[in-house]
Amino acid sequence: MERKLLLTEFMESYKERINTLFDSIDIDILESIIATIINAFKNGSTLFVAGNGGSAATASHLHTDFRFFVRYFTKFRPKVIALTDNVPLITAIGNDNAYEDIFIEQMKGVFKKGDLLLAISASGNSPNVVKATEFANELGGTTIAFCGFKGGKLKEIADLPLYTPSADKEYGPVEDVHMILNHILVNYIVKDEDFLKIKG
Repeated sequence: MERKLLLTEFMESYKERINTLFDSIDIDILESIIATIINAFKNGSTLFVAGNGGSAATASHLHTDFRFFVRYFTKFRPKVIALTDNVPLITAIGNDNAYEDIFIEQMKGVFKKGDLLLAISASGNSPNVVKATEFANELGGTTIAFCGFKGGKLKEIADLPLYTPSADKEYGPVEDVHMILNHILVNYIVKDEDFLKIKG
């Protein structure tokens, strides 16, 4: 009984933390992100996604949803690349160069002006994600960030930072909210009239 009581209290506390983060989402920034992504897809540009650990899983999930889930609504296939998914290339770059280069080395020669980078980092300070964001900015891309904690460097350098403030090292709730944002993006965009008008 004691464990059940403690678990019930933990779940209530966890739910409260997620709800607080969800309520802190800036709807204006989110709307701007959605409009930016749709316009990029209209122009034939590519959305790149990057993150580490749980954020890498969110990046891969977003890539899967955009490349597969949208088929239920339109024949259009948006250009999306998860920089987290080529393990041999990531390990080669990490081994021969540095782990902080694993994303920018994949972007070189591929990322073009007008493309988008969605950088996902709970702390906002992951060196490889920050470096990729700076690189995308230099090339004339548009940078989007999902970040928590105190926002970190991503909050300062991204064009569209979606920041949900939280306690340091509160990875679970922050990563949960980032996954929710992934599903909001995809599920909203596939019903957006402008998106549905894009011809593949």
